[in-house]
Amino acid sequence: MKLFWIAILCAIFTPCTFSEDRVQIDAGKQNARKQNDGQEIEIEEEVLENGLRVVVVHTKSKNSVVCGILYFVGFGDEPRNVVGISHFTEHMMFGGTTNLSSADLKKIIEKYNKASNAFTANDITFYHHQCKKEFLDINLKIEADRMQNLLLDEDYINRERNVIIEERKMRVESDPRQKYMIESAFKILYLYSTYSYIGIGYLDQINACDRAAIETHYNKFYTPNNAAVIIVGDITLREAVEKVKTYFGHIKKKGNAERNRIIDPDDTGLTYTMEHESDQIQMHDLDTIFNINPKQIDSMKKGLIAEMLSNIVAARDDSILHQILVDKKELAFTVGSYIDNRAFDKGRLSISMILRDASSVKIADKVMSDVIADFPSKYLTQEALEKEKAKLRDSVDMIMDNPASIAQWVVVNLGTGHSVSDIKNIRKCVRSIKLDDLKAAAKQIFTKKNRILQIYSHPKIAEKIEATHN
Repeated sequence: MKLFWIAILCAIFTPCTFSEDRVQIDAGKQNARKQNDGQEIEIEEEVLENGLRVVVVHTKSKNSVVCGILYFVGFGDEPRNVVGISHFTEHMMFGGTTNLSSADLKKIIEKYNKASNAFTANDITFYHHQCKKEFLDINLKIEADRMQNLLLDEDYINRERNVIIEERKMRVESDPRQKYMIESAFKILYLYSTYSYIGIGYLDQINACDRAAIETHYNKFYTPNNAAVIIVGDITLREAVEKVKTYFGHIKKKGNAERNRIIDPDDTGLTYTMEHESDQIQMHDLDTIFNINPKQIDSMKKGLIAEMLSNIVAARDDSILHQILVDKKELAFTVGSYIDNRAFDKGRLSISMILRDASSVKIADKVMSDVIADFPSKYLTQEALEKEKAKLRDSVDMIMDNPASIAQWVVVNLGTGHSVSDIKNIRKCVRSIKLDDLKAAAKQIFTKKNRILQIYSHPKIAEKIEATHN
């Protein structure tokens, strides 16, 4: 961020040389891209006898490493009677072990790390640290201790339960979009899958997450044969494996940790429209969610293609819908998109827009429908493809400049079934994408089957919307 502001200040105070510098920067960027384009990501893996995977991404960062442990468990693995238990267990991992109190654990983590955190998602839970290389052993020792000796103290459980309930109130109960629309949309999008439940859980089920339930979840999934140690930095695989063996090598498998997933049917062939009004909503919002069949994102290449389509249609200021709805027709203030293209179950592509007035809702929906209908034939060109390829390659290069970003990118891909080889050859994969690949995927993804249209408004705004529909 500091370099960003330096670049802005330089641009402001040296206007005479800006255009020349811009050309030099762009040329340098293109040269760097050409040099990197054929390179593989330096990532290697070895599996220990107890099933623990050791994954190393080699970078030139001499001063620090990012390390962590990935558990292949998330919201999608939860029993329906204790939804939110993966997130609850994440909280408990900071409650101490039989060797360290929660206070001592906190002191050690803060003393030896520049940054430490954890997150739980649909398919993964990841605990990560950024530290000097000389403190790598301390973090490995902590994670090995937490894998086998977690202290499930009743007082800590009750304390964290209250924290999670407050978290639920802040994230969900106070947000009408989350409380009324997002949760309901997920129930429609995922008919049977546990993806349909919000990861933080529901109040009655948060209360149901007692010591016995957490212990069962922990013993099933927090086992070496269901985990991977991730290390990013100037370290060899051999060096990393020896360190990991020292702390994790003796830990025995607890079980099989099989994922018993209920996978939804491909589609229902239905289109849904949801409307909600609230005094808390001050803007005219129109959101559309497109269901993505698992077969459409079951490889690295297919996932990248879906991401490219999302970018082209709505993700940026130069996207199609932004140019039409914001720049040309001036119907919307903003247009954006989000894609979840890494999942065992269905993925989703969401297009969101904030409209200028109530009368724009119906028109904007019509514009979007027309763009979607003409998308493969009119908007997907070779020029658009090459532009997106360049941006994807730039994104990979940016990720590779930041060890923390590398670690999170790697765990998301590993956690949803992609291999180390897939990650290693990401640039080659981008190069292999053809225009026909994009067109075929667009025809599959952008349909009215399982499309969910969401309209958010203020009560007075809702009256105007109703008038425009009539």
